[in-house]
Amino acid sequence: MSQQVSIEILEPSGVLENPRREGLFAPRLDDLNGKTIALMSINIPMYFGTTSDPFFDAVEKKLKERYPEVKILRMNSFGTPIDPPEKALEIAPLCDAWLEGVKDAHSQGRHDAGACMEKAGKPGVSICVDVLRRAKAANQDISGVPNVRIVTVPAVEYAAGKEDPECMDKVAGECIDEIIDALTKPLTEEEKSSFDLGRDQVPKTFTGESYNEAYEEFMEYCMENHLGDGLPVVPPTKEAVEWMLSGTSYPRDKVIGLVEPKQGIATVEKIAIASVMAGAKPEYLPVIIAIMEVLTDPDFNQFHIVNEILPAIFISGPIIKELGINNKVGYLAPGTRANSAIGRAVLMSMITIGWRDMTIYASPGGQGRPAAYANIFVAENQEDSPWTSWAEQWGYGPEESVVTACEFLTEYRGPSESVGYPNFEAKFATLTSLFNRRGPVFANTGLPRFSQGVRPMLVIHPTMAKELADRGFTKESFIQYLYDTNVIDYDSMTEEEREELREQLKLEEQLRQEGQLGRAPLRPEEIKPGLHLEPFSSPDNVLVMVAGSGSGQTHLYYTSAGSTAALFGGIKKAIPWMTKPIHGATLTKYGK
Repeated sequence: MSQQVSIEILEPSGVLENPRREGLFAPRLDDLNGKTIALMSINIPMYFGTTSDPFFDAVEKKLKERYPEVKILRMNSFGTPIDPPEKALEIAPLCDAWLEGVKDAHSQGRHDAGACMEKAGKPGVSICVDVLRRAKAANQDISGVPNVRIVTVPAVEYAAGKEDPECMDKVAGECIDEIIDALTKPLTEEEKSSFDLGRDQVPKTFTGESYNEAYEEFMEYCMENHLGDGLPVVPPTKEAVEWMLSGTSYPRDKVIGLVEPKQGIATVEKIAIASVMAGAKPEYLPVIIAIMEVLTDPDFNQFHIVNEILPAIFISGPIIKELGINNKVGYLAPGTRANSAIGRAVLMSMITIGWRDMTIYASPGGQGRPAAYANIFVAENQEDSPWTSWAEQWGYGPEESVVTACEFLTEYRGPSESVGYPNFEAKFATLTSLFNRRGPVFANTGLPRFSQGVRPMLVIHPTMAKELADRGFTKESFIQYLYDTNVIDYDSMTEEEREELREQLKLEEQLRQEGQLGRAPLRPEEIKPGLHLEPFSSPDNVLVMVAGSGSGQTHLYYTSAGSTAALFGGIKKAIPWMTKPIHGATLTKYGK
């Protein structure tokens, strides 16, 4: 008889700061006649096509056909992060019940409108497309009310119906009975029950006839409980976690912060467990902890990067060379253990500690991004840079190493050293054009409320940086040049420049009407006194870092929101960048 093999691990999942989940309590309606139903439509003007009005137009019509005395109240939903959950207290007295949705792609944010309305004592139904039912339920769960009733509509037909009233009428007609039932059917005991969400924190043992069998049991546990990224993970045995903790002087129970989406408590030990699972070495742990300090800072919009948007992580200082972090050829590619394991350990910490189910919080409604496996991890190549390091730029000494992170929505490729550019002037013009009114930055800064949130992150390859420095540019003067060259300010323009711009915009407007151009950040009628459009609001809001090799390419990572801009609920102090020093190292010279 063969001897069984066992693997005992420490529990990876985080303990939630607030595990309480409330049941429903507001009675459902007996009849809809004479009642006021609030139809709360998700309308996000910055994203074309994100409007639920056509659907609720059809629903309103069908409700009135069945219930002639029903009263309809139309308004926008309030689930975005900039809307306070207290808005439910303003809406609740105005209605007897509510319908909210339709969630079809973009996450609504931390506060689910339906959950907030149930907390305010009014019954209702949340509506989403079928493929996002789990995502909608997850939003309700993190708002503390997981049992809010959901009705789904078919994703493809709903999207097509936005431009086809007949199709949308059919979508509404096929779900109207279910909507009415959800508004009127009495609550079940299960729906009314409250409970504490959590996972047993005792060590777990997995046994098999061989190590492979035991390991497969462990992997199944991880996958069933959404404790992995889909790739094989290293079992966090007690011995492996102790080995990982040898890399830091921090006590294992030190709390680093809360991890979204469910606000799990990130202790040093829990981060060490995630780091073991990601294949890291103890020497990497202080870097991983520092990154988690950045992401969990109360003034960092962490929840945004949980929903579809990745963090771009930057590291500067001498620990890069000491740990062998790749900052030259192929620094964004697989192949270097330090880069891959550190980036993956950050994701693994978000998954395990924050209860981030990657089958939900990878890309709501979209394709997902393969870079999420190890995030975007950029290490500064100070050795080949003509400029002051990022760490020293922000006041840290030459012996200190720091990490910085910010969300980014899109990556743009700037000029390459090896192909397509006959001289420096051509490369320089291409780089500058990224910030002009036809470039990607300006195209996404047309909404005034985002102007303070624009965060361009330029990663310049060493040859381009040297050529800029040889022509007298410092980091600061280069950023100022990008601003001065691309700002549109009516008062500083000549009348000839104003008229020329108007004519260009008229031509673009014609092309737009013909379907040859997309959204317009600027229209001809806006060329008037008071016009002032900026590519970014402050030079401090632009990150410039040198990384890569001599024959590299400049990258622009860009977001119009900004993880550290005061655009979202909870962020009290807007700062240019969230940067933390690497401390607590025991196995390296730097980062102590």
